[in-house]
Amino acid sequence: MVGEWICGVPNNRFFELAAGFRLLPFAPALKLIGLSKKLVRSRKGNMFSIFKKKESPLLIVKADGKELCRVFLGDVPCEKNPSAKIEQNGTIEFVDAQGISHLHGAGLHSGWFHFSVRAHPNLACQSDCVITQSEKYDSEAFGRGDAIGIRFQPFFLSGAEIKNESLYGKGLFARGLHFSGTVTSGNVILSCECDHCKKSFQIRSYHAGFSNSGYFYSDSGKYTITVDDQVSGCPAALAVPNPLELAALEAALPVAPDGTRYRYTNPFRCPHCSTPYIDFSSNPNERPREYYGNYFVDSKLLRYEPVMDISS
Repeated sequence: MVGEWICGVPNNRFFELAAGFRLLPFAPALKLIGLSKKLVRSRKGNMFSIFKKKESPLLIVKADGKELCRVFLGDVPCEKNPSAKIEQNGTIEFVDAQGISHLHGAGLHSGWFHFSVRAHPNLACQSDCVITQSEKYDSEAFGRGDAIGIRFQPFFLSGAEIKNESLYGKGLFARGLHFSGTVTSGNVILSCECDHCKKSFQIRSYHAGFSNSGYFYSDSGKYTITVDDQVSGCPAALAVPNPLELAALEAALPVAPDGTRYRYTNPFRCPHCSTPYIDFSSNPNERPREYYGNYFVDSKLLRYEPVMDISS
């Protein structure tokens, strides 16, 4: 295994995806729900152990319906590194002990999917993969730009103290899809799961701060437009925009291709059911901190080009 132990969990071989392995951003707030005692009890053998009911896995990972690996309570904390050849429109599924499924589509990507599946003591699960055209994993391929990575939306396994519902409508930092202080590489695709319809969708993110720009989502949630930070009213990363200047900029922005308007507080919506995925109306304090703009993999990031007044 490549890497070193950080936070008591082995660093995964896809270190470059997150540029530093860490627990989910919300993990420090969680408690271990007595897992240490359970682990001790589970490992105590006795003469009647052969009559005990077979332990059920905490997690089963599947690709196109075929099992890749299992995680048991006694394994935690752990990392599993299965690989599987997956064709376009294939599926990756994470099923917990209660049968709750997190199903992700491969989309238009195909090849060998080299996974890193991490289960933490707080029962948080993080997974990502690097896609190459070889069964043998090349640890340098991603850094060379010869491979792409997919980061799957983290989730809590059944039995965790914190429920997945507590993250509904939250931003990507809270969901564990981005990490503060770490830049997500441009060849990483995020696979999200809608809070409402539970369908997955793939997005790309760009760092608005490093791009010297702000971003707006359309009312429909289908389009994202980026604005140069030199334009008056542009919402800078980690800053609250001037309300009057922001209103003037929103009025000046063109309508989206579907005729809807761009607004600073518009949510980023699920492309399947249009339910707000990043809901800034319900979580207004998150808007300045969400400095990654997002757009769907099958769409184009639009750019606002203000009309220059050259008459004077």
